[in-house]
Amino acid sequence: MAKYSCVTLSQTWANLSVAANQLRKLKTDNETANSLLLELETATYLAEAFNKIWHSIFWNKASKKTRLRMTRTLEKLAKMIFDHLEESIKLFDQLCEEQEQLQTLELTNAWIQIKYYLGSAKSKLENTHGKFIKPLPLFEYLDKISSLK
Repeated sequence: MAKYSCVTLSQTWANLSVAANQLRKLKTDNETANSLLLELETATYLAEAFNKIWHSIFWNKASKKTRLRMTRTLEKLAKMIFDHLEESIKLFDQLCEEQEQLQTLELTNAWIQIKYYLGSAKSKLENTHGKFIKPLPLFEYLDKISSLK
């Protein structure tokens, strides 16, 4: 029996979903927070689609072609989820910086929970699909060069 590199993203989906629900409950008018919510919801829907696709076939009985095709599709989905998650983290950090200057939002435990669930989702995604979501060596090299300037 062959081992497949993809596994479901149930924990990642759960963390993303809770973070999105916490943010939705805050009902804020802030543009950055609304963008953050959109990114979180997109990542949540993609993780849900990932799980549905994963469970849509019998991996042990499927042909090798089918398994490869499904694995490639799942790898692409994992990368898209990671991209939306990274954007969510950037938007959360941007929102925190805005609040240091303007303080237009009330600081509640919900914000701390959102930060925790974002970090947890990223950690779970990296643990299960880390080798698929890492940038190519050329991109790592270009990022390294641009940071030295």
